[in-house]
Formats: sequence, C-alpha cells, structure tokens
Amino acid sequence: MANIKMTDVAAAAGVSIATVGRVLHKNGYVSEEARVRVEKAVMELGYVPNRMARALKQQKGGVIGSLVVFNRNTLYQKINSSIIDAAERHGYKLLTIEGRQDVREEEDLVDQFIGMQVEGLVVTSNRFVPPMLFDRLHRLKIPVVMVERTQDHRYVDNLAVRDTQGAYLPVAQMIRKGHRRIGLIAVEREDNVEWERFAGYIRALEEAGIQRDDDLIHLYPQYTIESGDEGMEKLLALKEPPTAVFCTADTLAAEAMQLLHSKSLHVPGDMSIAGYDNVLATELSPPINSVDLALEDIGETVLRLLKRRMKDSEAEPVTESIDTIYVDRGTVIQLKK
Repeated sequence: MANIKMTDVAAAAGVSIATVGRVLHKNGYVSEEARVRVEKAVMELGYVPNRMARALKQQKGGVIGSLVVFNRNTLYQKINSSIIDAAERHGYKLLTIEGRQDVREEEDLVDQFIGMQVEGLVVTSNRFVPPMLFDRLHRLKIPVVMVERTQDHRYVDNLAVRDTQGAYLPVAQMIRKGHRRIGLIAVEREDNVEWERFAGYIRALEEAGIQRDDDLIHLYPQYTIESGDEGMEKLLALKEPPTAVFCTADTLAAEAMQLLHSKSLHVPGDMSIAGYDNVLATELSPPINSVDLALEDIGETVLRLLKRRMKDSEAEPVTESIDTIYVDRGTVIQLKK
C-alpha cells in the first residue's frame, strides 16, 4: 500500500490540509459537511496519522533511528545497547526498529524512520540497504552510520570491527598451547565480517607454519545452531580429528558443544574450543573462551560520526574500526604430548 499523506486526504476531500488537521486532532472549528468528507476520505484511503512522529517531535532532545536485523546470533543487541547508552549521554533518544533476516523490507523501514523525523540513522549488521536509500537520506540531511557490516557509499560513514585480529587471537592461543590440527566452523565469506574472521584463522596458521587443511574448515550459509552441530559432526568423523575448534560465533560453538556432549566428549578435556561475539559464552557449561567487542567504544564512535555529518552533510566518508577483547575462560588447554 502506498504511503498515504495528509495532502492526499485533503485532495480527496476537497479541503485544505489545515482542515484535515483540525478534524484529525479534534482541534478547532470545521463545518459538519467538511468533517464528513474528511472522515470519509480517511476511511477510503486508509490514512493512518503518524502519532509517533508527533510524539517524538515533542520530546526534549533529538531522536536517532537504529535499524537492526533479527538473527539468532544476538550480537546486534549488544551493539544496539551500547549505542542507546551513548545516545542518552549525548542527549538523544534511540528509536530501534528490528527487521527480519529473510525479508527485504529495508525501504519500508527507512520510510518509517523518515516519517518519524529522526536526526540520524544507525544501520547495524545489514548489508541489504540499497544505495538509493542512502542518496534519499542524504537529500533529507539524515546522516547514516553503518556498524559492523560496511557500505562503500559517498554519504555513509562506517564503523567496522577489527575481526581479523579478533579471530587471530583464539587460534594463536591454541597454537601456543600445542594444537596443530585446529578446526574452523564458520559462515561463508560474503562480506567484510566473514572474510576477516576467516582471514584471522588463516593468518594464525600461516604465522606458525601450519599448512591449511580444508578438511578442517566447514563453512555454512548462516549463524545457526544446526551449522555448529553439522560442523562438529564432520570434524569428529575425520580419520584424525582436530584437538581444538574455533567457531566464529557463540551460536555455532553452543551446538558444537552439544554434539560433543552427545558423544560423551568433554570441553576442554577432550576438545578445546573458543567462540566469537561473547553473547552466549557465559551461558554454556562450561563457560567458553570467546571474543568480545569494545562495546563502549562502539556507541561513542557512532555518536561522534553522526554528529560530524550533522554539521557537514558533504563531509568525506570515513571508516573507523574498534578493537576486540579475547576473554579466556580456560576452554583452550595445553595439548598433552
């Protein structure tokens, strides 16, 4: 359905926009005849007043939009919470809309943010926003910052994670502790995030002089628990299974551990394991090593980039990076000789 505006209602009813406003808000005199025509036009066109936009305008301080995409790997929630905290420190409110992973509805969601008159937009972990939407947002002077998954666009600033270094750290630790056959359960390399995590794994092997073994590498379309299960099953079926496994998300590690448990294998006694993103690591038994993000840096950097472009909408685009933090909980142990 098209986005019906007050101007459409006014045209259909043959009255002014001011008259439509008085009818909708029940404020001021309107003749009975005009009122009937406006109410009829509202019903026939399916017009819905954007009360949220009016409410937001009445708040003290500006409103920033946050577009996130639901998936089982809830890293996006941690990132969004960091941005909420930073927005409040800078006098803004953050309004979040959660999209669906397998539904391309970005244009409709961006239209909602525009209707709510946000002063900036943060897009987290979504690589499906078409460039024409960024052009439109620029014309409306609504700055955009992409977080985690970057976008090469003249009017978009990016905040990337140093994922190569983040993935390198757990694999390098495995190697220092004597592991030479290190499995990888990861997601197919479609954009910067997956490419960099894969690159960190390979870099650690290469620096240690360990030849890449594709039998130890299992890539899947999404961060699902099923992927972790299947990946670990295949690794254990090898003639010479790995002694350690790096999973590029805690969701993958969780099901990999469940598969180990079903075979009466223990972490870390029978298999060393590390995850990534630190969203489930403390909920598992035992709690596992995982790579976290410098969350406070995320929020503050996003706000700084937004405010920079609020002042100068024609500024050159920049891409900044934030660090990762490897949390060692003892699930990578020294390999017995």
